[in-house]
Amino acid sequence: MTPRGVPGEGLTGNTPRARRTGAIAGVLSLTALAALVGCSGPGGNGSATDNSGLSSRSDSASAAPPGKYRNLPEPCGAVSSTTLHQLLPNSQDYDGQATPTFDTDRRVGCKWSGAVTSGNRYLHIDFERVVSYDPAVSDEDKAAQEYEQMAAAAHIPAESPTPGGTSGQSPAPSQRPTAGASATPSQPSSSPSPSSASASASTAPDTAPRRVGGIGDEAFLNDAVMTQGSGVHRDVTVVFRAANVLVTIEFSQWSTNASVTPPSVDLQLGAHGLAQELARKIEE
Repeated sequence: MTPRGVPGEGLTGNTPRARRTGAIAGVLSLTALAALVGCSGPGGNGSATDNSGLSSRSDSASAAPPGKYRNLPEPCGAVSSTTLHQLLPNSQDYDGQATPTFDTDRRVGCKWSGAVTSGNRYLHIDFERVVSYDPAVSDEDKAAQEYEQMAAAAHIPAESPTPGGTSGQSPAPSQRPTAGASATPSQPSSSPSPSSASASASTAPDTAPRRVGGIGDEAFLNDAVMTQGSGVHRDVTVVFRAANVLVTIEFSQWSTNASVTPPSVDLQLGAHGLAQELARKIEE
């Protein structure tokens, strides 16, 4: 008679129960191996990692391009010697003085001064390379936004189409006062004829804040007079944008005689001509 309850009965050897147990173990091993291969293969979770890489490359490709200009001119050497002598004929230092900035890769400037009859002239230029930290906004678009903010602060009228279909930009001043002419035109003893009145109006300087053409991508000019104490000074400012670079030119004249206002046209012509020169300098 065979004893019952013998340990290991039916679990080892070539019994039916042992064969079934081995078959189940083999199936489980194959299933685990298939799952492991699936995780690392093209159809597993590894493909999700690859997709994320493609997504990041796509995001990088759609990011706004960097600015056109990566460098700024050396400010005190940006203005030609001829121009400096024309604007400041009696300056004692044509080398200029660099304005301090925190990052010369992003912003630089220079200033000069010179004596004139009954006062002084001052010239200051400033270059700013605009960088956008928003990947959806290009450096040039960011510069355009900052330019419009500067125009709004200076109360420059918005650009609007003219009846002729061109943009509402004013040309550069083109008339110079004659030697010895007063800053304020004298009134004639008799009423002028229509033709003479028209000629006088055409030579009168436009001192209104306005946008001007022919400089960079866009530009504006501001002409302001201020009286302080016993003196008066006129400040002509030209701001223009060349792609992602903003340039500000301040050309001022101080008169120690409050009855003599510095001439507008000379300062406007000087600032406008210098702006064109600097725009060409940036493109070099």
